[in-house]
Amino acid sequence: MTVVTPRRKLRIAVLCCFPIPENIAKDRGQFDDIFASWILASVNAYNAKKPNGQIIAEVTGFDVILKDEYPLPVEDFDALIVTGSVASAYDDEPCFHKLAAFLRDVYENSPTVKIFGGCFGHQLIGQAFLSKHGAGVVKNPKGWEIGVHQVSLSEDFASHFPCLKGDTVSYQFLHQDVVQLDGPLPPNWVHMGASPLCEVQGFLVPGRVLTYQGHPEFDTFINKWSTLALQQSGMIPDDEKMKEYLRLVDQDDTRLLAGEMAVQFFLSQPTLIE
Repeated sequence: MTVVTPRRKLRIAVLCCFPIPENIAKDRGQFDDIFASWILASVNAYNAKKPNGQIIAEVTGFDVILKDEYPLPVEDFDALIVTGSVASAYDDEPCFHKLAAFLRDVYENSPTVKIFGGCFGHQLIGQAFLSKHGAGVVKNPKGWEIGVHQVSLSEDFASHFPCLKGDTVSYQFLHQDVVQLDGPLPPNWVHMGASPLCEVQGFLVPGRVLTYQGHPEFDTFINKWSTLALQQSGMIPDDEKMKEYLRLVDQDDTRLLAGEMAVQFFLSQPTLIE
């Protein structure tokens, strides 16, 4: 007897907010390709633990900044991913205002569509959804967070992810802006946790929103050359810290565990907005 296991397709739209440097793109592609590789590897890791139900993922990229491309109708997708960028979420750019308004509209009117943000995406979401609760995006007074760092997860956040075996995750980082909170989060919003260099590492609204300040979609190659590109552009000072940054980039991580968490989130049931 042949047993056919049920399959579910995750349809994911990647909202690309910055072009990947050419020397990286020729090997790994643009942000949608990089996210697709991470998501597919994470889906495989998830499937290995779920023999009675298999997940497949279909990832499509949209250049929301340079080409004004948006996934419409948005209900054709299970999740949206807002990528990183060298820009700042507080930059007064019409394309950023449009993206923030689009995400708020999805949150309010399309509850079956999950919203995920990484790095700049995390910051833009924090600013777009939480500014009236005292949140803002600022330059980190502690400086750059670059390379592999460990995030200590809050108990509430960790309780939503059965794949976790502990209370930490680690992956690549490359940022100097952070979300700063000046008041309590609204109902349903959960603080992810912190690292020594960044107090707000992400948010969770169960079944609706998940953000990471870091770049679990980046591997060592991508983050090394991204860091060097920012150094060459003058954004990262060419000083004695660069050697330590590159050492941290070359450390082991748990990026696929962070990916399994994202897959669990994409598959979760939406919650009601309070």
